[in-house]
Amino acid sequence: MRKRPLLLLLGGVLTSLFMFLPRSLSESPPADSEFVYARIRYHITPDAWRMREAPWHHDYPYGDETFPTVLGEVSTIKTSSTSYKIVDIDSPELFKYPFAYFSEPGYVDLSPQDVANLREYLDRGGFLFVDDFRTAAFSRQTLGEGENDIAHFRKEMKKMYPDRDFVRLDLSDPIFSVFYKMKSLDMTAPYIFPGQEPVEFLGLRDPHGNLQMILNNNNDLSEFFEWIDEGRMSLHDASTALQFAINYVMYAMTH
Repeated sequence: MRKRPLLLLLGGVLTSLFMFLPRSLSESPPADSEFVYARIRYHITPDAWRMREAPWHHDYPYGDETFPTVLGEVSTIKTSSTSYKIVDIDSPELFKYPFAYFSEPGYVDLSPQDVANLREYLDRGGFLFVDDFRTAAFSRQTLGEGENDIAHFRKEMKKMYPDRDFVRLDLSDPIFSVFYKMKSLDMTAPYIFPGQEPVEFLGLRDPHGNLQMILNNNNDLSEFFEWIDEGRMSLHDASTALQFAINYVMYAMTH
């Protein structure tokens, strides 16, 4: 099994940390892991076949290996590079994982069963980290519907919560200071699509004001996770992406 070096810069400390991550395709997290999250496998729209891979699969498995590994390195939570599990959106197994990752939401097509299962998951305290939003111009280039991913995902979420909408978050929200105290919400996305607006952080709140999901609009944090040790991404931006994601976990586990 080949291992790859991982160079991290976290918390603004200019210290190089070398780690090795196994490039394993295993879906079995270790029994003693204290945190395991779900990568949601969802039903896709008819135009998703034009993508080079299934949208729910994007950045798997290398992004999934990096994220829990770094979480374990910077906290007292026991994790490993396999502390994740692929879970179907309509499966009861989803309730085993209070934190879930949702990739490329512009291609999700929620069935009635999906709606019922995901809504119950969120209503019972589950948390969604929604990532990798693309533009209408990109969609048209790939012969899609010509709709921003955020607009499509908003329509899908209305199937679950017709009376709720996404809200724009600002730096005062507790999710940005629960572990790392983020100094700014300004960051550069790992790639820029035609017509892309600046990065923004959106949320969906429950009736008590707690966040049930966070959406990295015009951004793809997991892209940073996947390539951080390959020298393809800004080290500063990659460490910032990891700090945001670790805050999401800490918020979800404490609210």
